[in-house]
Amino acid sequence: MKVSTFDQDFFELEEFASRLEQFIEVEREFVDGSLVLGLSSSFGSGKSTFLDMWTHSLATRPDGGAPTVVSLNAWESDYWGDPLFAIISAFVDELETKGAETGGLRTAAKDIGWFFTAIASQVAAKVSGIDPIEAGEFSQRKKDERESSDAILPDTFTVYRERRFAMGALKRELATVIAAANANVWFLVDELDRCRPDYAVTYLETIKHIFDIPGAVFILAADRQHLENSAKTAFGQDLNFDEYYRKFVHREVVLPQLQEKNYLAMSRAYVNHYLEPDGGRFTRINLAENQVESITQFIAALRLTPRQTQEVFRVVGHVCSAEESNRGQMYWCIAIGTVLMSALKAGEPELFHKLGNQEVEADELLDYLRARAEDHVVEWWFSILLTGGGIKMLEEDTQEGVMVRAGIASYDDDNRYRGRDLGEYRSGWGISGGEGRLRQAYLLINEIGQWN
Repeated sequence: MKVSTFDQDFFELEEFASRLEQFIEVEREFVDGSLVLGLSSSFGSGKSTFLDMWTHSLATRPDGGAPTVVSLNAWESDYWGDPLFAIISAFVDELETKGAETGGLRTAAKDIGWFFTAIASQVAAKVSGIDPIEAGEFSQRKKDERESSDAILPDTFTVYRERRFAMGALKRELATVIAAANANVWFLVDELDRCRPDYAVTYLETIKHIFDIPGAVFILAADRQHLENSAKTAFGQDLNFDEYYRKFVHREVVLPQLQEKNYLAMSRAYVNHYLEPDGGRFTRINLAENQVESITQFIAALRLTPRQTQEVFRVVGHVCSAEESNRGQMYWCIAIGTVLMSALKAGEPELFHKLGNQEVEADELLDYLRARAEDHVVEWWFSILLTGGGIKMLEEDTQEGVMVRAGIASYDDDNRYRGRDLGEYRSGWGISGGEGRLRQAYLLINEIGQWN
């Protein structure tokens, strides 16, 4: 389920976006070059979704009322090894969609590319005797210049001067283009925390040294702890990351944490999208409204991150998807147990493994459920997990006996069972006794979880 506009915003972040925009507009007047802002939040907590919603909001405003927005996914360009051209390429693409002239910027970027290619080619020729430029059928002019040179490698001083000249020309062209865009260009950088440590560091250095231009604003959405790990991998564990990061980032803000109502709204959105029988998604799950609501409440109580919630329903989708002709054919306890186990794998892996191996004690499970489920459904959840074979039992135990031992049923004076009828739950698992069904779900979810 793709959330890309504030109209779909169960995070309630539109107001935060508005405050952030006002903050940026003021702050960029108090820096000499570009403004670099760190937008920090833990991995998988919704930074990408926020950037998508924010980008859409900025792009759909009346002309003249919003900055030029360049969306960048740092991880997608990681394999190139050089963020400079990834940033410029995305910038050029955005400018051209607006009909802006980009010829000068393209030429300046190509000059930088020729410079690095020429140096790399001459080094390769020196080491291996193979000329990569000639092999790649580069321009005859470059070939002639190389062949007419007495030395294979230029002297260090010449390399430095030429590189500085090329970089200077590129920065001047960038400044011209940004000024033409009303000196208001925002680069929204996502997934920097997923990059290789050396690439993440190079990305920061490129922003600092090449794009330190008035009118440019960089918003780096990243998990600060991951960036710190990357920097320490590159420079050693003794690195003072706070001081290091301050060299690149002027200000830091934190994405607001989700509140209980946000978790509930997110859970309801995902559950309704994937489990509602009339939602247009072909599925063997067909549950009553109160059952769907109980699942919604339980997933919300786990306080999963948006990425974890997506993973839950990715797994559920694989386990439960079917053709339209099979819709509604899955037994209700199997359906509920599958969703529950998928959610526990993401949010409570220890309990997931215990249930999957029938190792959880009855009183332990009951305490867990009482802390997370509403009172009127605690016994309902307990009965599903008991009949599904998730609760540890002694050899002489019966499922009804476990209910009595847990204190949610009793025997009368004639030793007759007085409590919830477990027959409907066993039928809900599709067999007279549901033992082993949770184990089957556990094994299948583990298998699918490996197919990332």
